[in-house]
Amino acid sequence: MKMRLSLMVLAGMLFCAAPLASARVLDLPGDKTVEATGPNGAIVKYDPGDGVTCAPPSGSVFPLGVTTVNCTFDADGTSAGSFQVTVQDTTPPELHDMPGNINDSTDNPSGKIESWSGPSATDKVDPSPAVLCAPASGSNFPVGTTTVTCTATDNSNNSSSKSFTVHVTLVDHTAPTLHLPSSFSVETENPGGTAVTYSATATDNVDPSPDVSCNPASGSNFPVGTTTVNCTAKDNSNNQSTGSFTITVNLADHTPPVFSNLPANKVVEANGPSGSVATYATPTATDAQDGPIAAVNCAPASGSTFPLGTTTVTCSASDSHGNTGHASFTITVHDTTPPTLIVPVARSVYATTPTGIPNTVSGIVSFLAAASATDIVDPHPIVTNNAPSFIPVGNQTITFGARDASGNWAYKGVTLIILPMPAPGTAPLPTPPAPKPPADVTKLKAVPGSGTVKLSWGAVLGAKQYVVYRSETAALQTHATGHGQVVYTGTRTTYTDRGLVNGTEYRYVVVSEDAAGNQSAGVAIIVAPVRDLLRSPKNGARLKKAPKLVWTRDAEASYYNAQLLRNGVKILSVWPTGPSYKLKKSWAFQGHNYKLAPGNYQWFVWPGYGPRSQVVYGQRLGSRAFRIVG
Repeated sequence: MKMRLSLMVLAGMLFCAAPLASARVLDLPGDKTVEATGPNGAIVKYDPGDGVTCAPPSGSVFPLGVTTVNCTFDADGTSAGSFQVTVQDTTPPELHDMPGNINDSTDNPSGKIESWSGPSATDKVDPSPAVLCAPASGSNFPVGTTTVTCTATDNSNNSSSKSFTVHVTLVDHTAPTLHLPSSFSVETENPGGTAVTYSATATDNVDPSPDVSCNPASGSNFPVGTTTVNCTAKDNSNNQSTGSFTITVNLADHTPPVFSNLPANKVVEANGPSGSVATYATPTATDAQDGPIAAVNCAPASGSTFPLGTTTVTCSASDSHGNTGHASFTITVHDTTPPTLIVPVARSVYATTPTGIPNTVSGIVSFLAAASATDIVDPHPIVTNNAPSFIPVGNQTITFGARDASGNWAYKGVTLIILPMPAPGTAPLPTPPAPKPPADVTKLKAVPGSGTVKLSWGAVLGAKQYVVYRSETAALQTHATGHGQVVYTGTRTTYTDRGLVNGTEYRYVVVSEDAAGNQSAGVAIIVAPVRDLLRSPKNGARLKKAPKLVWTRDAEASYYNAQLLRNGVKILSVWPTGPSYKLKKSWAFQGHNYKLAPGNYQWFVWPGYGPRSQVVYGQRLGSRAFRIVG
C-alpha cells in the first residue's frame, strides 16, 4: 500500500512537473464468453483491478449477445480501456412427458389414425420451446412399426430429440359379406327332382378369398318343391356370416327348348370410352318336337356396344307350345391398351446457374409441358415426367409417362441438354412448338368376306401415313396385346387383309401418323370373316316363283332341318337328307294350309347328326331372306 501511494504521489509530481506524460495502461480482464442462465442473460463477475471503475459493473446481469464493458482509472479519469462479454445460449431444451410406445390393432389394411398427448419441453432461456413430432399425432399409421421422433427447438435453434414407436397390428374382426342369388325357381319333368347350379360368393375387407360353403351344394339334385339353401362364408381369421335363399323345383309336364353351341364367356378389348362392339354366334335352341328354334333372342344382341366391365348376355327361345328356354354367357370388355404418348423433341437449354437450371425456368417448363397423350378409351390420360427440381449441366434423359384410367402406362425418354451459362447478352435458344398428335381417322368400315376383311376410312389432314394393327379377340382373353400386330403401313385409305380364318373374330385398330412419327389414339373395329354356307337364292332376292333352297353340304350331317318364316311366323319345317329343298306353291304344316303368296320370307338351315330321335343339331348354317313379288 505504501508503495502504491508512493507511486501515486510520484505520478502526481510527474504530472505537475510534466503535464504531457502518457496515460496509464489499464490491466483489464480479457474478452470472455459465458452461458446464459435465464431469459435475461447471465450474471457476469470480473476483477478490473484497484481504482478502476467499469460499466456495466461486475456482478451485473448481461443480456444475450455481446456487451462492451468500458473502464476508467479513478485517479486520473483519463486512463481508459474496454473488453467484451458475450452471453450465448447453446444449451438444448429438455423434453418431458414423452409418450410411451403405442401398440394398437385395426381391421383396416390401410392402417389406423393414432393420437397422443405430450411431450412438453423446458429451456433455461426460451420459456416456450417449440415441440414437433413426426409423424404428427392424428396421422394415419400403416400396419407395422413406425418410429415417431419428437424434437424440441428453442429460439436459439438448439434442439434435442427423443422417439417412441407406434405398432399397428392388422386384426380382422369383420365377417365376410355373402353375395347370394335371389330365390329362384326351376322346372323339371322328373318327379325325382333335378340338378340345380347357382353361384354364391363372398367378399372380405382383409381376406381376398373367403371360403363359401352351401348346403345343398350347387349342382346337387333338388327335389320337387322348395328347398332352402343355407350358405356360410368364413375368412382366414375365422369370422363368418350366414345367409340363405330358396330354390323351388316345379314339376312340369312340358319341356322347353334346350340350348347348345352356347358361346363361351368372352373377353374383348375396349374400342372407345363407351366400351366395344362385340359379336357372337347365335346359339342353337332345340325342341324335342319342333326341332331347331329359328327365333333365338339374345340381349344385348350380337353387334351391340358392350360397356367396360362384364355384361351377361341372356338368350331365350320359345317352342310352339309356349315353353321358353334360357341360357347365358358373359362378355367382358377391358382396357389393356396403353395411351399414345406424344413427347417433345430433344432440345438444348442454357443453364441459369454455373451448375444447372431449376425446372421452374420457362424453358424447362415449356419443355415438360409439351408432352401430351391420347388414349382409345380414356379421353384424359395423365402425363408425368421424372424431371428433378434442379437439372445439372450435361445431357439428361427425361422420361415421360402416360397412364390411363385403367392403369395402363406408356413411357418415352427424351434427351434434354443443359448447356453451360452463356455469356451475358447471348440470344436465348429457340423453343420448338409442342408436338400435337394427328387426328384419328373417320368413317372406319370393315367388310368381311371368306378369309378376308376389307377396311376403309376417311383421310386425315396432316397425316403422313396410316398404320393398321390386327389382333385376334380370343388372344385378348388370356393376355394383353395392346393394338396387336402391324399388318399395313402406307398412305392409302383402304386395306384388304387376306389369309384369315373364317369365323374367327379380329380386332383392327387404324392409327394416323404424322411426319414426326406422332400417332393418334386410334380407331378400332371388330369383324369376323365368314363363309356363306347358304348358296341360293341370294340374300334379298326378289322372286316371282317358288325357289330352290340350296346350301353347302356338311360331311358329317345325317339330315338337315330347313325352316321357312313369313313375317316372323314359322310356316314350314322339313328334314331333307341332301343339301337342298325345292319349295312348292302350296303345302300343309301343323294343320294349316299355306301358299307362297307375295311377301317377305326368311329361311334357316341346321345340320342334324345321328337319328332324328336323338335331336342333335349343329350350328346354324345361316339365314337368308327373299321376297315374292306378284
